[in-house]
Amino acid sequence: MKVGLGGQNMEKIANIKDIGKGESLTFNYKGERAILIRTKEDKLVAYISICPHEGGGIEWDKGINKILCECHLSLFNVSDGSVYRHSSLFELKKGLTRIETKVDKNQDIYAL
Repeated sequence: MKVGLGGQNMEKIANIKDIGKGESLTFNYKGERAILIRTKEDKLVAYISICPHEGGGIEWDKGINKILCECHLSLFNVSDGSVYRHSSLFELKKGLTRIETKVDKNQDIYAL
């Protein structure tokens, strides 16, 4: 659902109670698959779920606290989407595309 709050066009992703610490969920953002992660430190981060190297999908691996490209196993830092480790095939240092989020007084999470 798109909501205009404070002059911003925002899409509701979920409510904070829908995602536990260390968990993730997928959502659609402007026609693309995206991922919302609530870190173990209780921070919310969201990214487009497409690896910048070959366009493969990405997944949250809470066991290692990293985001993983399912195609070539590059790893990304959850805090900022930067490359943590790339495979030997790809030396591109470009990180993931971040989606800004906002939480309202009802604990609803929105993508900006």
